[in-house]
Amino acid sequence: MTSLSTFHKLLDLKEKDKHVAQKNYQDSMDQFEYVATRLYELLKKKENKEAAFQSSIQNGLSITDLNSYHTYVGQLSIQIEQLQLQVKEARSEMEHKQMELSESHIEYKKYELLINQKVEQRELERVTFDKKMMDEISVQQYINQGN
Repeated sequence: MTSLSTFHKLLDLKEKDKHVAQKNYQDSMDQFEYVATRLYELLKKKENKEAAFQSSIQNGLSITDLNSYHTYVGQLSIQIEQLQLQVKEARSEMEHKQMELSESHIEYKKYELLINQKVEQRELERVTFDKKMMDEISVQQYINQGN
């Protein structure tokens, strides 16, 4: 029968793996939040520029201002598209790291349950052995009393 110390070493290893997976997941979540925040800021900037453009149209707008607006909004749109791809990749990476974390946690729990079962089994074996010893002692005392 495998000793409990072996299982405890494996449990320690799985716990370290779980902590690494948690760190990786947290890093990927931070990266996702960073990219998503940048995307939000660009979308907000584009929205503000469009609102300013709408008010400028009512007050009158030169051709130069119109061209610069379209150039600026075009550049923002390109940046937004690039950031949307980065957000998608970051989300995918974050979901992948979350799956790894879940798998790591499951593996840790498996070893934890296995150790608990082994401890319970050993305790049951000890109690059974103690009962047999007590029965043996009782039989010996009975035989000794008869002599």
